[in-house]
Amino acid sequence: MTNPSDPLLVDAMWRAADLTRAYLAQDRARVAACLTNLDTGLLERIGSWLVLDHDQLFTRLGEPTMSVSRLKAVAALAPAETEFATSTAIHRVAAAETRLTPALESLALPDQIHALTICIVVMLLEAYGRTRSLAEIDDMTTDYEQRGYPRPYPVL
Repeated sequence: MTNPSDPLLVDAMWRAADLTRAYLAQDRARVAACLTNLDTGLLERIGSWLVLDHDQLFTRLGEPTMSVSRLKAVAALAPAETEFATSTAIHRVAAAETRLTPALESLALPDQIHALTICIVVMLLEAYGRTRSLAEIDDMTTDYEQRGYPRPYPVL
């Protein structure tokens, strides 16, 4: 893991983990709450952290499958205002019409974050199933705490 000495980066890595966990737990209220009232700088850091998470997962799993039915199910948890844009972009990637980066470029920053998180969650679910994926996220956040990076905000 990168050594995040920047407090905003610590906040971003936790919010990325919390958003991923909320999608995995199928907790629509927490999914919506994770990005509420955040400034652009923090949203950008969350997006950057998620890109790192995605790339590490992709490296670990190879090119994982992303079934359309699972994509639809996970994308349905996105906030209503982002669900259509997010779903459209992700389905373009799943159908091999485009790669992930070009699909996300036209989206607003919160939509990019949700779309990237949905891809991560689908990859985790396809590879490990829900229980093991949740355990992976819990292990990751425990590691954050053990390394001296506690969650900088109350649990959502």
